[in-house]
Amino acid sequence: MKYKTEIDTITIQIDCDYAEQQREILDELLRFTTGVNLFIGHKDSIVGNNMLRREHYIYANNITVATINTGVFRAGSYIQGTYTMKYYINIKFAGLKTYNEVLDRVSNDYLLRICAFLNTRGIVFKLTELDVCIDAESAFENILAICTKKSPKTNYYSLTDKQTYATTTYVEKMIKKKFDKAVLRAYTYDKRYKEKLSYDLTRFEIKLQAKYFNKDGFSIEAIEKVLNRYHVMYFESTEYKKQIVDKYCTYQMVRKREIKKLKLNNYRLMPDMRYISNFINQLRTVPDIYTIF
Repeated sequence: MKYKTEIDTITIQIDCDYAEQQREILDELLRFTTGVNLFIGHKDSIVGNNMLRREHYIYANNITVATINTGVFRAGSYIQGTYTMKYYINIKFAGLKTYNEVLDRVSNDYLLRICAFLNTRGIVFKLTELDVCIDAESAFENILAICTKKSPKTNYYSLTDKQTYATTTYVEKMIKKKFDKAVLRAYTYDKRYKEKLSYDLTRFEIKLQAKYFNKDGFSIEAIEKVLNRYHVMYFESTEYKKQIVDKYCTYQMVRKREIKKLKLNNYRLMPDMRYISNFINQLRTVPDIYTIF
């Protein structure tokens, strides 16, 4: 059974010292976008003290490729009086690997062009969101994902709990309105069903959100540490998968000893850390040639 590691969503953030600097970079980004044969739409909303917030949508063939929004936050200590105001620009690419070849090519190309644009102008950016996936050429029923290194502050579904959707299995148990506020969350879903593909494909996805990077900082080592908390496994038969689930559920706590006894590593799909590292390094070093059309 073939499987591979993918990056599906990434958000890069530019922090500015002044509102004027934020506006200058945003305007240049939007002018740059117009030159790559994409289209720009926007949506206005009121936030805070009747402040207008405008979110820009970059789309091709009526499908959103990226979103750009701006805001302000306080950096430093308010109590000690050492804080400063920062003005940020967020650029989010959601759906870099949809298995629609045309859309995926446009999304990834635009991501590289944006990073090249920032790199060649010496504009520093950081990652604030990352979705790491394992895509397996398997039926949904043959994949099992569990958290084997649980956080004491997080609730988890047991393997016998009823899930909300027939084609999606969540690992962490939380209500939907808290999804965007979580540090991280993981789930498995039937990619064939979602994308209407002609072949079996199941995706395990970990969403590392802004709170995670604010807490632990960004590094390949930190990402690998999170991925190692999960066992994503493939079983040739659903009957054998059920046997493993039944045995797993007999343990009150799963440690290295239980993992070894159940031989879970024999069925594990390992994330490709080299791919993730190369992907991130490419964004940081992509040359100016990508800004030429």
